[in-house]
Amino acid sequence: MEENLQPPKRLTSKAKKILRTKSHSLSPVVWVGKEGVDKVIHEVKRQIKDKGLIKVKIRRAALEKDTRENIARRLALEADAEVVSLVGNVITLFRPREGWKKYTTKKTKQSKYVKEFEKLMFAKKFRGA
Repeated sequence: MEENLQPPKRLTSKAKKILRTKSHSLSPVVWVGKEGVDKVIHEVKRQIKDKGLIKVKIRRAALEKDTRENIARRLALEADAEVVSLVGNVITLFRPREGWKKYTTKKTKQSKYVKEFEKLMFAKKFRGA
């Protein structure tokens, strides 16, 4: 069952990298079995609406009917999501929602010395020194 439909690309490679790191701690919430994608699409839509970033596990029985790439593509199209990663038989899906920028921005840590230095430079700039 070959499908040539591709979901629209919304995320940059940098955003996908950040999402992959955030998804490491997640466990699969949906399993695709011998019944196929059609039986789980409603649950995938519900979970991705609630969480935004989910993992889907593909059981061995599902791979008898279709390839894992086609399963990932179909899930992404049906759920209006984007495939973040496909490692082994685990698909990570993401759908942007309200406030989705927080998923794709990485917080940088600044040491207290850098903050103090910036304060000093800011103060010198306005003192005329």
